[in-house]
Amino acid sequence: MKILKNIGVWLGLSILMMILWVVGLVLGNMLFPSSLMEMETDSGGASGFLFFLVSALNAGIILILIYKARYTGWKLAGLVFLVSFGIQYFMSQIETVWFNDSLGLPGKGIAAIVFGGAFTLIAFSVIAVWITGKFKTEPNNSDNSDRFRFSIKNIVVLSVVIWPLIYFAFGYFVAWQFKDVRLLYSGTTEMDSLLEIMKGNFESGLYLFQIFRGFLWVFIGILVLRMARGSRIPKGILLGLLFTILGSSGLLLPNPFMPEMVRLAHLLETSTSSFIWGFIIAWTLWQQAPGTAMENNILE
Repeated sequence: MKILKNIGVWLGLSILMMILWVVGLVLGNMLFPSSLMEMETDSGGASGFLFFLVSALNAGIILILIYKARYTGWKLAGLVFLVSFGIQYFMSQIETVWFNDSLGLPGKGIAAIVFGGAFTLIAFSVIAVWITGKFKTEPNNSDNSDRFRFSIKNIVVLSVVIWPLIYFAFGYFVAWQFKDVRLLYSGTTEMDSLLEIMKGNFESGLYLFQIFRGFLWVFIGILVLRMARGSRIPKGILLGLLFTILGSSGLLLPNPFMPEMVRLAHLLETSTSSFIWGFIIAWTLWQQAPGTAMENNILE
């Protein structure tokens, strides 16, 4: 019975996500009018199913985060919004701005997407926390076995070394192998060496930009690691799925700014690299709090 109830909650929240998503885009376009809403995509008649699928995936992973959270009430709703908006909209749109010379997204269109996303996820976070009963329950502060500490050194290594390595490796060996991707971003289908590509990334400032994004990714990861209950591996899986689903599932939907092969290349690239990145953050930053191992042995 509990399983059926959880499935019902998930399906209901999936439909709610669809509705709020549409309302958010409409409101965003009203405040920041652009040609974005009028642009057609080559959907092939499958857009309705894909829209539901993406909404269901996003609603599902947010629901898991809520159930795993040690916090309740408005604090939980606020953290769910920060995490989901940060991954799904903020982190993606600052990269859109960087590559917008190639993508050609109107500035007001970006503003409309960000505003619409904020509306959608504020409303969804509050309603989801309410529906799951997390406004009524007390916060779970009794379990200290999964508390963690982190060092500035680890954060710097993750942001300056590990994230750029993952980003550029998957960018080159996955996405850049598609000639459509090379044509969109470089204007040619020629395949330069990784050394030449990295030289250009340093000169353009893209490497420094990715270091900045790396720090932001780690900050979001810390929020999740602090709020979620569980040990290192479950937290790593949760963080990896959050990065993957919220960050990449939107690429399942056709859009007018990316040719289909470019979109699919980025979907393959980001869905794999994001999960690995999220797991690495959790594995690197999570440490059992001092004394908890002994306390757990005594309790056993």
